[in-house]
Amino acid sequence: MPADPEDSSPAPITPRQPTDVEPARDPSHFDPAAAYLERLGEGSRRTMRGALAKLADWASEGRCGPHELAWHSLRIEHTSALRTRLTTTLAPATANKHLAALRGVLKQSWQRGLMSTDAYQRAIDLPPVRGRARRKPNRLGALELRKLTQACSVDSSPAGARDEALLALLFGANLRRSEAVALELADYDLTSGVLDIRAPGGRPSRRFETSDEARRSLERWIGIRGSWAGPLFNPVNKGGRIERRSLSEQAIYIACQKRAAEAGLPPTSPEDLRRADVTTRTGRLGTLAGPRPSFGSLSPP
Repeated sequence: MPADPEDSSPAPITPRQPTDVEPARDPSHFDPAAAYLERLGEGSRRTMRGALAKLADWASEGRCGPHELAWHSLRIEHTSALRTRLTTTLAPATANKHLAALRGVLKQSWQRGLMSTDAYQRAIDLPPVRGRARRKPNRLGALELRKLTQACSVDSSPAGARDEALLALLFGANLRRSEAVALELADYDLTSGVLDIRAPGGRPSRRFETSDEARRSLERWIGIRGSWAGPLFNPVNKGGRIERRSLSEQAIYIACQKRAAEAGLPPTSPEDLRRADVTTRTGRLGTLAGPRPSFGSLSPP
């Protein structure tokens, strides 16, 4: 059975997660992120605070902020994964600022005695991100979207059905990752096929009226997921068991990368799906042949 995409990344770091090389002392009374930020000027502090928040969110799959993450537990497999994601999502200069923040907070952990010298040196042994411009967006059209749908449909595990529905909404409803992870089963009306999308930041919610194809994908996933209340999109472990918690933003990113690789496409992010050809999003695909394209149309405001 194919492995679920979220299981292919290093295990997330949670507060005070023990490791076999961690010194035997309690780190709970020291905040390396705060100690690092206090050493910076006012202008740099704001930038690096945002960088640490992003890194902590990615490293913990959305479970920790910069002041809760067990930074001393990060090892080279975690910092390398963070560098890879920075490289594919940010401009080189911005990515290197994030790496500087990462090295700074790990140095605070090392100086405090929470990391061994060997663990610290290995964790920060990361080459700088090279280049002058961020990754060129992957412009998706009808053919690429159909290939992504087919890559999901050939996966017989629950993750295949979940990803087909997820990608259909990322594209058709123009969803942000934060909006996708916030969706609840109760937000979807099985009778009308309308999805209520709760916007972050207190903005008014919007409604998405699914097309027939997107509706079939979504309701096939719901049939596999079950009717219990809770998050609409859930992690699926390697054994095919659906967990009763929300899929993380990082897992959504990994799912898009995995399905693009299976479809023979360049690396594809959730943001690429949001930027896909708007004429495709409006549903003008009647002349194209192929099984179950995943797209829909936005209902009028």
